[in-house]
Amino acid sequence: MNNFQMKNIYTFGIQILLALLLSSLIIIFLGASPVEVFKNIFNGAFGRPEKIVKTFLIFLPISLASLALIITFSSGLWNIGIEGQIVLGAIGATVVAKSFLGETFLSPLYQVILGISFGSLWGLFCALLKVKFNVHEIFGGLGLYFVASGAIIYLILGPWSKEGIASTSGTDIFNKASWFPTFSDLNIPALPIIIVVIILILSIIFLGFTKTGLKLKATGTNPESTEKFQFNSGSYIFIAFAITGAIAGLAGVFQASVFHHKLVPSISGGYGFLSILIVLASSKRIIPTMLLALFFSAMIAGGSQLQLRLNLHSSLISIILSSAVFFWLIVNSEVFKTKLNKLLKG
Repeated sequence: MNNFQMKNIYTFGIQILLALLLSSLIIIFLGASPVEVFKNIFNGAFGRPEKIVKTFLIFLPISLASLALIITFSSGLWNIGIEGQIVLGAIGATVVAKSFLGETFLSPLYQVILGISFGSLWGLFCALLKVKFNVHEIFGGLGLYFVASGAIIYLILGPWSKEGIASTSGTDIFNKASWFPTFSDLNIPALPIIIVVIILILSIIFLGFTKTGLKLKATGTNPESTEKFQFNSGSYIFIAFAITGAIAGLAGVFQASVFHHKLVPSISGGYGFLSILIVLASSKRIIPTMLLALFFSAMIAGGSQLQLRLNLHSSLISIILSSAVFFWLIVNSEVFKTKLNKLLKG
C-alpha cells in the first residue's frame, strides 16, 4: 500500500470520527447519552439472530435502490422519482399474487419478472419525458411518483380492498405460495440475498468494465464526450433509466412479498429518498454505498430499542440518521477535505 492510499484511509478515518462526534453532539442536545444510544441501536440490529435477519430485510430494498441510483447518478441523471419505480415494482408483484399465478410455486419468479418490468417501464416513462419532451428528470420523476402514489391508494381501496372493508392498512395477506422461500426457524430470505449479491457484482462489472457502462459514466461526467465519441446520449438515457427502474422495481417486489407479504400504501418505506442521500454521501462508489446502506439499515432496525430501553421516542432515529448524513456530507466535501489535507501536511 503506497503513501497516497494510506493518506486517503487516514483522511477517511478522520472524516468518520468527525461525523460521529458531531452526531453525538446532537444526541446530547436531545438529552440522551451517545454511548447508550449507539449501544442499544447496535443490540437492536445485531443483538440476536432474529434481529440480524430483520436488519437484512431492511437492507435488501435499500441496497437495491442505492445500486439503481448509482447507475443514473453516474450518468448525470437525477432520478429523484425512484420511489415511484419501487411502488410500481410492488404493484407488479401484487398483480401476480392476487391472480391465479399467486397460487403456484413459481409465483415468486413471476413476481420478479413483472415487478422489474413495471419498474423499468416507469423509469422509461421518465426517460421519454426528458428525451422527447425536454422535461427535466427531477420534475418528470416526481410527477410519476405522485401518480404511482395515487395508483397504490386506489388499488388498495378499490380493486384489491380487503373483503368486506376498504382500509388503508393494505390488501389481504398474500397466499403463502407467493411468499419468497426462507430457510431455518429464523426465516432467512436466502434467495433475495443471493439476488442482491448477484446484482451487486453485475453492477461493478457493468459500470467498470463494459463499453455501455463506461459510456454511461462518460455521459454523466462529461456531456460533451457524447459528441467526441459520436454516440447518442438519448439512447443511453433510456438504457440508464430502464436498468435503474428494473432494479428499483425488484426492491418493490421484496418489500411486498418478502417484508410485508401484502401491498401497503407506504410500500416504498421512504427507502428511495434515503438511498439518494446514501449514494451522494458515498460519492457514487459501489462498495462504500453498500456499507453505508447496511449502516442505515442497522440504524433503522435498531431504532425500536431506543423506546424500549432508554424511554426515548423511536422517531429519534430519524434525527440521528439525518444529522449523520448532513455532517458526513460536510466532512466529505471537497472544501473540507482540502482544508483537512492542508492541516495534516502542516
